[in-house]
Amino acid sequence: MDFDLFVKKYGADYIQSRTNPMTVSLSKLSDKKYRDREKIFLAEGVKLTEEALRYAQNECVIFSRSSVESNPAADRIALLASEKQVRIIVFADSAFEKISTEKAPQGIIAVVKYLSDIHVSDNFSEWQNSKRLLMLDEIRDPGNLGTILRSAEALGINGVVLASCADIYGNKTVRSAMGTLFRLPLYITSNGAECADLMRSFGRRVFSAALGEHTLTLGEYEPLESDCVIIGNEGHGVSHEILEKSDACVKIPMAGNTESLNASAAAACILWEYFRAFK
Repeated sequence: MDFDLFVKKYGADYIQSRTNPMTVSLSKLSDKKYRDREKIFLAEGVKLTEEALRYAQNECVIFSRSSVESNPAADRIALLASEKQVRIIVFADSAFEKISTEKAPQGIIAVVKYLSDIHVSDNFSEWQNSKRLLMLDEIRDPGNLGTILRSAEALGINGVVLASCADIYGNKTVRSAMGTLFRLPLYITSNGAECADLMRSFGRRVFSAALGEHTLTLGEYEPLESDCVIIGNEGHGVSHEILEKSDACVKIPMAGNTESLNASAAAACILWEYFRAFK
């Protein structure tokens, strides 16, 4: 679309300078401390921006000038933002590049408000009620975290407990989750063992994906919808404190000499078995 027509049609602001306060402020959102202070984060690209506009609260939507002039999705997304009464800002390409964390940016970014008031509860007893749960213990790789959240939503999980995991608002997590972050209820805690203990007190079976004294084989026991399986850290697995609170361990049957799977692959295997039982 013609740049001047776009600005007029959507009442967009135009920022050219890399030193403009708005450019500088948005460029700092790659830093967790700044994100936490401002309570906003970036969702980059056409798909994530559309998902953010549909399911989240947005501070603004920003476009590079070249995306306005050459990306057919720009008009569609600007229309959606306008309907949601979300501020629209166009940046000169050089200023936009300072903000984006992508190597090959699409030129469209949603600046999204933290989801705490909508998706993260401070009352675990109430939050966990009637949910199919998954728990992640110290998943530190943001790509793994986002991928597991995406798989969890796809396979019927409607609540994920995050115990000392990577930052959900980091760009790699947001990108890997591909919109799931805006929809999937989360409970964030630094005390996974306490949550595991509480789940058992509510009548749930709590299983850790690990090997232990009492180990069940996936596919050889009857799953219950109230079960919660715990996926552990990429390096050292489920913590000893959480293992002590688990009813049993669960292993995935594997051929060959492979001893373990990547955390996101293990989560997908286990979640599929439960999805197959209850879909």
